[in-house]
Amino acid sequence: MRTPNVLVTLSLRFGSLASVKRFSILAAMVILLALPRAAWAGKIDDLAKQLASDDYRVRTQAALTLGATADVAATKPLCGALSDSNQTVRLAVVAALGKLGKDEGATCLKKAKGSEKDSSVKTAIDKAIEKIALGGDPPPPRSTAKYYVAIQVTNKTKRPNLEIEGLVRKAMQEKLLANSACAVAPRDEPNAQANAVLKKGKLKGYLLIASVEPFDYAGGNLKVQLKVTMWTYPDKSLKAEFSPWLKMQGASKNDTAGETELLKMTGSSAIDSFIKVANSL
Repeated sequence: MRTPNVLVTLSLRFGSLASVKRFSILAAMVILLALPRAAWAGKIDDLAKQLASDDYRVRTQAALTLGATADVAATKPLCGALSDSNQTVRLAVVAALGKLGKDEGATCLKKAKGSEKDSSVKTAIDKAIEKIALGGDPPPPRSTAKYYVAIQVTNKTKRPNLEIEGLVRKAMQEKLLANSACAVAPRDEPNAQANAVLKKGKLKGYLLIASVEPFDYAGGNLKVQLKVTMWTYPDKSLKAEFSPWLKMQGASKNDTAGETELLKMTGSSAIDSFIKVANSL
């Protein structure tokens, strides 16, 4: 894609305004997927070898652990395990790929669905593909985190909701996680869980509601704008509003590639604004 000529503006307004066995396996899944990435650093190759074990329980645990690494290198061995003969293992592999949130995982999941016979695995594949489109599961807060941020995206464009939410959420989540002071809340997190995380980490919780405005092609240019409201989380007291926008000159109508690139940049810019506001409160 060509390098766009970009204009950026920012306005701020502050305001006051299931069997026992299955249950055991699922419980293990929850525990393993909650472990931090550092706990499994350097173990991808060993875990990949465990996917060939004769014991399905070892294969299941290896798959779940690979999903907890947050490392793109875990995608290849997991994709190879989608053809495992054991349904429980396949379910674990699908869940792990969804948690990783890597685009490569979505590709192999779509391919595997075509040959999958089990309806429960097919359903899990659909959910995992959707999760990947939205960036996967964010890691738990680091010890350096000060802010715990939930993200909500609304789409006013004509492009599919999942596609637009995925682009904006991924951009915002990646920018937040690149900052050691920030952690990201899972999508649709229950309030009780949010409060527990905030209390445990002594964090400040914020919710960013990002509205993607209709794409504007006036004058042969492309303008992409987010209108973002910043609230406390999970109790929702309005703290600020900001509206970053980007413009590409000489854009053709329905320039999907241009829209996508500017959306990512605008989402990242919104986090810069959030950090400035959060640090001032």
